[in-house]
Amino acid sequence: MLYRTLGRTGLKVSLLGVGTGGPSNFGQRSGVPEADIHRLVQRALEVGVNIFDTAAGYRDSEAILGRALQGVPRDRYYLATKFTPERDDEVVTPADVVESVERSLTRLQTDFVEVLQFHGVRPQRYHAVMERLLPAVLKLRDQGKCRWIGITEQYGEDGAHEMLQMALADNHFATAMVGYNMLNQSADNLVYPQCLEHNVGVFIMFAVRRVLATTDRLEQTIADLQKRGLVAPNALPDRQPLDWLIRGNVDSVPSAAYKFTAMHPAVSSVLSGTANLTHFEHNLRALEEPTLPEADHARLQKLFGHIVESIGN
Repeated sequence: MLYRTLGRTGLKVSLLGVGTGGPSNFGQRSGVPEADIHRLVQRALEVGVNIFDTAAGYRDSEAILGRALQGVPRDRYYLATKFTPERDDEVVTPADVVESVERSLTRLQTDFVEVLQFHGVRPQRYHAVMERLLPAVLKLRDQGKCRWIGITEQYGEDGAHEMLQMALADNHFATAMVGYNMLNQSADNLVYPQCLEHNVGVFIMFAVRRVLATTDRLEQTIADLQKRGLVAPNALPDRQPLDWLIRGNVDSVPSAAYKFTAMHPAVSSVLSGTANLTHFEHNLRALEEPTLPEADHARLQKLFGHIVESIGN
């Protein structure tokens, strides 16, 4: 397992992290028995994964993760969780945040988390959220409920990373969770330079998701990008448009996707949200050598580097 420093936290985190959200929601949406999730967590620990990301809003993911980690020495892993700062289009109260965090700690069976994150903050609500809730979160940190504060973006509606650009300029946060993949590389210019400047650790989400994991959806997405003039009409084949990446130590498009996201020096950990142990092993192998051939990386940048929108759901 490779490890990288999580920004100013100084934590050495595994390049592959386990996420408990995503389409499967830690197996809760895909019908995976909890015993299988426990086995996945134990396998992750066995191979050196030491960062687990979850959230109060991921149904019972926190409780499942807490049970899966029961009996594991606390110094063997780091926890990052999140609270949702809005409800019914209104900013929640500081008391709501405290209640959410206390509930998260109970579910996770721990006294503290390493990273407490503002979850899915929208650009139009960023300043209101900070004004109302940041003092309460700083107090929770001072009380030892968390060690560092992070923030995550609402990637589905903020593919241009407007919120993160504001947050990084304010420099309140030790970590940022970024939507980033081969088809939307806009963080290269819009987010990562500030992360490096301010020593902010980067968690990657949306490295693969459905678009890069499903051939039909990938073909449809590329066809749409070509139709809108964002990708040249003859730049890629209609069928299996990214299979040219499969060579050498790249055995699939998802493997290429994981390697691509890990190549940027700002990236600390790439989150795998799978609840499937076979998929997890595949993602693990992909990040054992987290590089693509220089020519392939350059071609991906030429094809998609100009795109600034949410792609990858």
